[in-house]
Amino acid sequence: MPTYDWPLIQQRSGDSIESLIATLLRREYSDARQVNPSQGDGGIDILRVAADGIEIWQVKGFTTSISNSQFRQVKNSWKRFLEEHVASGKKRIIRYHLVTPWTPTEERVTVFDELTADAGFPCQWDGDAFIAGLADRFPETMRRFTHGEAVLEQFISQKAMLASSPVERGESLKMLDAIETRQDALNALRDTIHDNYRIEHGTRTVTNSQEIPLPLDDDPAVFHRMTYLGDSRWKYESVVPRTPDAMKIDPIGAEVEFMTTPGTPEHDAVREWAEWGTPFQDVRVRMATTGGPFADEEAVESTVSLIERSRVDSASLYLRCTEISGQRRFRMPLVVTSQTTGSETGWLRLVLDTPERSLNFELRFKQGEGAEAKVQMGNIDGRNPESVCDELVELLGIGESDVISVETDAGNALLGVHGAVLPSALEALYLPVASHLTLLQSHTAPALVMPSIAEITDDQFRHLSLIAAIYGGVPHCWNWKELTLQVPESDTEAASIRAVVIDAIAGRGTIVQVEKPAFTLGNRTYTIDHPLASTMHSVQLERGVDLEALQPGETFRIVPGTDGSVTTAKVVDWTPGSFQFD
Repeated sequence: MPTYDWPLIQQRSGDSIESLIATLLRREYSDARQVNPSQGDGGIDILRVAADGIEIWQVKGFTTSISNSQFRQVKNSWKRFLEEHVASGKKRIIRYHLVTPWTPTEERVTVFDELTADAGFPCQWDGDAFIAGLADRFPETMRRFTHGEAVLEQFISQKAMLASSPVERGESLKMLDAIETRQDALNALRDTIHDNYRIEHGTRTVTNSQEIPLPLDDDPAVFHRMTYLGDSRWKYESVVPRTPDAMKIDPIGAEVEFMTTPGTPEHDAVREWAEWGTPFQDVRVRMATTGGPFADEEAVESTVSLIERSRVDSASLYLRCTEISGQRRFRMPLVVTSQTTGSETGWLRLVLDTPERSLNFELRFKQGEGAEAKVQMGNIDGRNPESVCDELVELLGIGESDVISVETDAGNALLGVHGAVLPSALEALYLPVASHLTLLQSHTAPALVMPSIAEITDDQFRHLSLIAAIYGGVPHCWNWKELTLQVPESDTEAASIRAVVIDAIAGRGTIVQVEKPAFTLGNRTYTIDHPLASTMHSVQLERGVDLEALQPGETFRIVPGTDGSVTTAKVVDWTPGSFQFD
């Protein structure tokens, strides 16, 4: 007697019995792959690639005694199998299975053995017992097939009650062990949800709680659901294919209806994506996930963002500058930061940077038409000033009559222009900042990096230029109004400061302020190790101040004498550690 009533199961289910058997085989062998033959012989092939060759199951949904017409289908499938997999000699077959819910009679087995006698590899006919064994190992798959999702939900509810029941605790069972036992039961329950996919889950703590922890490029999961838990923690549920062909058998996708109004930025962003593949953020849609364990029953309103994943297969491109005579000035490698294609048009969009990011190019290619190019200043924030300076000097050497082209590694030009005019800010702002920081780097140990040029104010730029000029050997003269000093608590130090002030007033000495300068560019603050010295040319006490009467801790002010100027210059013969600053 058969273990399962296959004719009744076939009658109850809306799916084919072949589909059930194929699913059970793919559940049993995670490396199995399903192939639906193009010929109409009513079969499904399951292939499993092993180290020593290929194992194949050909599935037929015969649930009762096989007729002569049905056995002709078996013969046709065998003939097709020989033509596709054996005759070419490209693949080594290690075993062949014919699988049917009906257990063959001795007569049919004999005919099958005669049919496959010259195969040169083992061939066998697997019937009811084989399929029943698979069904017993994956009862949730059988319940889903024979009774639908309603009975499966009842089955899962029963397992859930078991998983949530109290754990029998012994003296050696700690709370953590009890939690782990319960989690293992829940994991086993979760693994029954879907035949083609498994759901991996967990929590992640991230540095920036506002950013979703995106998966890595080599993540095997094809769908992720993230939920913010608070305190920088995210719960993730990731859908991983059980077999290599799971996405083909049950593809996961999304039905999206954009709810944008013409003339709005959101509508323009969607159109830009459709034409050029440009990513967009926070666009209102009505969306339903299709396929997989998280399929939606109906569409819901939400916001959607599209991001571009990093690429490792981008072509090598170069910026080439050639004089009108044909002499090459330079050939500079370009960095591909974005490569997108319009979902509706197939148009290509490339975003390229020079190596140090000082220039940014956006190239757009329409099929059958010429290319469009846009050049703008890049984002050099955080780059090495000396490298940026070298790159800018090379770029600013482009002449008005030169030919500029973007070309492939083989030298094929994607586009070319004559007499390119670069943004004026490169020479007026980018290059001076890079040059100044390069000069200052030789006077300090910390590595200086480029700021965000867009965030620099005019006052900050002037201050940087002034400091760079001083370290370049040009002292800075300026006027001062007053200086407040404090009498030290120590009698010795108090006597010393009185003597310095008296000598400066009498012209027998000078007051010099030595400091490590600090300055700001945008949101970055820089400090230079090499100190600056500011020398006051002439000083006098503020009217009414009696130095001898001042007590420790009290303050007094000095003001300019006959010459109210100060000269600031770098300290000569300085070596690191020769000055100590409190």
